Amino acid sequence: MAHFLYTLIIYPLYTLIECIYMFFFKVFDNPGIAIITVSVGITLLCLPLYAVAESWQEVERNKQNAMKKQLDRIKKAFKGDERYMMTTAYYKECKYRPIMSLRSSFGLMIQIPFFLAAYRFLSHLEGLKGISFLFIRDLGSPDALFSIGNFQVNVLPIAMTLINCISGIIYSKGHGIREKVQIFGMAAIFLVVLYNSPAGLVLYWTCNNLFSMVKNIFYKLKNPLKSFYIFTCAVSALLAFWSLFIFRTGIQFKLLIALVFVVIFCIPLILKGIQALLAGPLDSLVQNKKARHSIYILSCLLLCLLSGYTIPSTLISSSPTEFANIGEHSSPFYYIYNTLLQSAGLNIFWFLCIYFLFNAKIQTVLALFICAVSYGALLDSYVFMIAYGDISAFISFLNLSDFKTISFESLLNFLALLLLLAAVIFVMLKKKYKIFTGLSTIILLTLFAISVANSYTINKEYKEYVAATTGEADEVKPIFHLSKNHPNVLLFMLDRAQSPLVPEIMKEDPELAEVFSGFVLYENVVAYNGHTLQGAPALFGGYGYTPLEINKQTDLTFIEKINRSQLVLPRIFSENLGYRANVVDPTWINGSHFIDLSFLEPYPAIEGHQTKGAYTTLWYKNKNEYGLVDSTPATLSRNLFFFSLFREAPIFARELLYKNNFWNSSTSFQDVKEVLDNYAPLDYMIDLTEISDTETGTYTSFVNELTHENMYMQAPDYVPVSKPTQLSPNEKYKGDSSYYTEMATFKLLSKWIKYLKANGAYDNTRIIFVSDHGNGGYEDFFEKDDELDAKVHGRRYTGRGHFHPLLMYKDFNATGPFRSDTTTFMSNADCPSMLLSGLIDNPKDPFTGKEIPLDTSDLKKDGVVISASDLHQPVYHKTKFVFDIKDEEWWRVKDPVSASSSWSIEDVSAELAGKGNN
Repeated sequence: MAHFLYTLIIYPLYTLIECIYMFFFKVFDNPGIAIITVSVGITLLCLPLYAVAESWQEVERNKQNAMKKQLDRIKKAFKGDERYMMTTAYYKECKYRPIMSLRSSFGLMIQIPFFLAAYRFLSHLEGLKGISFLFIRDLGSPDALFSIGNFQVNVLPIAMTLINCISGIIYSKGHGIREKVQIFGMAAIFLVVLYNSPAGLVLYWTCNNLFSMVKNIFYKLKNPLKSFYIFTCAVSALLAFWSLFIFRTGIQFKLLIALVFVVIFCIPLILKGIQALLAGPLDSLVQNKKARHSIYILSCLLLCLLSGYTIPSTLISSSPTEFANIGEHSSPFYYIYNTLLQSAGLNIFWFLCIYFLFNAKIQTVLALFICAVSYGALLDSYVFMIAYGDISAFISFLNLSDFKTISFESLLNFLALLLLLAAVIFVMLKKKYKIFTGLSTIILLTLFAISVANSYTINKEYKEYVAATTGEADEVKPIFHLSKNHPNVLLFMLDRAQSPLVPEIMKEDPELAEVFSGFVLYENVVAYNGHTLQGAPALFGGYGYTPLEINKQTDLTFIEKINRSQLVLPRIFSENLGYRANVVDPTWINGSHFIDLSFLEPYPAIEGHQTKGAYTTLWYKNKNEYGLVDSTPATLSRNLFFFSLFREAPIFARELLYKNNFWNSSTSFQDVKEVLDNYAPLDYMIDLTEISDTETGTYTSFVNELTHENMYMQAPDYVPVSKPTQLSPNEKYKGDSSYYTEMATFKLLSKWIKYLKANGAYDNTRIIFVSDHGNGGYEDFFEKDDELDAKVHGRRYTGRGHFHPLLMYKDFNATGPFRSDTTTFMSNADCPSMLLSGLIDNPKDPFTGKEIPLDTSDLKKDGVVISASDLHQPVYHKTKFVFDIKDEEWWRVKDPVSASSSWSIEDVSAELAGKGNN
């Protein structure tokens, strides 16, 4: 219940304070100034509420003064029950109820939720610790400006109380003793509560009291609103000149600040325009309470459902298992519930509270505004939602390079919103209020139906995930069984590992080059797609499983072909060579995001294991020496609602909204879960490996996604920490978080290889480290050609680097230092041929009966055909049998891969026209 009430009432204010703080912190790069601007911002936003509170308090004072004479007579003449009955009768005569006395406390009641939100935010803000401001040595601790003996004197709380008392004296002049006692009593309570609080929090509340005192001074003037507006314009003019012409900050911030000042200067014109509308065309809505309330409430419900349920459930339903087992919440539905509660807090609780505080005219303005906002949010969410690329579990875009902030799309979006606003105003002027209530009701029902359908999808896949996954391990038991006296063949698919990083890694740590002795890095290599779904099948199954070959086969679904590709080598090694075969963490089996081993059931000779996510808890327990904390649950809980706001915002505002991970004040937002789910198995590789004399050789394929993640780690060991204090010495990749995870991968694998060498299982082991694709972006490896990169990249990813995978190979008894091969033309479809070479003559695909050539040079003499399609999930493909690849997304890549002339669009229509059942 405490979480429910906090999220519903306090959390929206907490988020507002956080965003204001982070915005001005980014502008001024000074926490103290940011705290002051938070106080200014909250004070200005609350002025209308304080105005309502003051009017209610004035009404209560006048009523009490009018009744005072008669109430004093009753108190003097009657006692006990008689006094109570006479007082009650008099209240009825005056149409007054005792509960109305709360109106005098409304100003205080407004402050309480804002105080709790500010207390929560500023008391736990890590960015204040150790930061000085003016005479304050540490904003994260009590100011302790001086001591009297052993007693530390905190000056700020005392100053805050004095200002509060002065403000109270000004405000309560001419008021009753009751109000004065209330004001000074609260000042004393705040002194006690905040005396030992962090100086940053007390600074905020001191500024609040100071601004409150200024506000009270203006209230005592003859024309308080006019005087305050003139004062505000004067201050704004000075601030506008300073911020636009003197202060140095980004152009976006300057434009936003300028817009705020323009709005301030135009307030009289805006108010006159609104008053003219209310007195004229909108007067009927002012008089029609039922229509006004219906429009406003339905619009609030629409925003609540869209932000809190429909958009989050749509996002999670696209990949439910990525949002499962995050923190202590195993089900993704917790995060949908939490987001719905956050949305209800803002769009229902606070919006309705604000609405019913005001009179009919202001309610009419609010109804018009919220109605336009709700329809605008729908328009932006579903008509102008650009594909921004993949999203991590803490709602961070992984490959986003262009928000289209200033573009044709953003201009079109802006014009569409203007037309929508004009349409809303036009319909209201025509008094067709039922159009809004009817349309909003239909939209609400539609959004609810979409959300329920999303929930069904999430629940279905989550249940499949729970049934298929093995869960967390209680201990580490060997699953890699290597032979000392027979050949071992190992295929490691390191998802998205980048070839250009390897030489840099070896350069940074020369010992790694010695550890990986006998390995050859093939640099002139190409992948068949920029994503695992289309890029991995050829890696596992060879040239019969490239995207083009898969699209030639029409008797099986592409999911069945993906399953087959990962069974080709295990079946050959177990059925034809008698090896012990092991498949670990296969990818995209049955089209699932999670590890699904069910495809191995018809093949009892092939073992299956899951390591991803199986050892994370053990790692935290036994190996987390740096005290790494997983911030993913908290960040996801916060950012999922912001993602809804991002989708609902106009295109031109989205980049600003996304800044600093949605203006997150936390400095440790990293997708730790995904990193550790893959880091832990590599860290336990030695414990997971058993080396012994055996009767047969062994074959193992192992997929690990640590290289797919992005996280800064502690150099030089590259271990996961919450806040790295030492970064990579590599100047080129120091700021590239993917370099750190790839470096960590090779560091962990090097320990395991040392173990193989020490236990006699290295020379007799053939190993391939390969990736399904590279990373999006430009690489120095390629001849610079911006136009070609823009054509090849597949809409979202810029650069041929996305098709440049890792390929490292060590043969049996290979010796000599690690070296690079920059000339031999390779593709990652060469892996099966390389692993089978010398072990079997004329190997055949056990499913199709087609021969797997051990020499693939003829297959590559005219280059290879790859797919540049961006459809990286099964659901994106319309048909189940082939990948949806457009004509312009087929490319032929020749030797050398680095040359621009080697890349050309390929017409495959003739080959696909002659496709048949295989």
